Amino acid sequence: MAEYLLGSMVTPQQFLESFLQEKASVYAQANLHLAPVYAKYFGEPLSQRAQDFMLGHKIEVVVEDVKQAADSASAIIRDHFKTGDIRTRYHLASFGETWKIVRVDRECLRCRATGSSKGPRCPKCGGEGWYDTSRDAA
Repeated sequence: MAEYLLGSMVTPQQFLESFLQEKASVYAQANLHLAPVYAKYFGEPLSQRAQDFMLGHKIEVVVEDVKQAADSASAIIRDHFKTGDIRTRYHLASFGETWKIVRVDRECLRCRATGSSKGPRCPKCGGEGWYDTSRDAA
């Protein structure tokens, strides 16, 4: 990772790690409130798997790669779940003395970030290997 600092500006990795920690803390608090809701509404055998429905049910999150330019950065994280890994790419823009997340991409699960799946171009990601999560909302 480039050691680029503007005055006391945090690095993209520090910013992203702080975001991920704060998000995990909020999810943990929400899960405290979700557990009794699941206990009330889930019947057998689903109630035995209530933990599977908790927010952020991850084993580990790892920052894999950070690339930085003067006023932008991208960082790839790997979320490790019991069932497998999912990679997410965050696009950051400098904002004063910190960063803001301006776009989030997910690794294409169809082609596993290769860009091709059963042909020259993966139909899910258009050959990019990643897709913008905002396209899922449309």
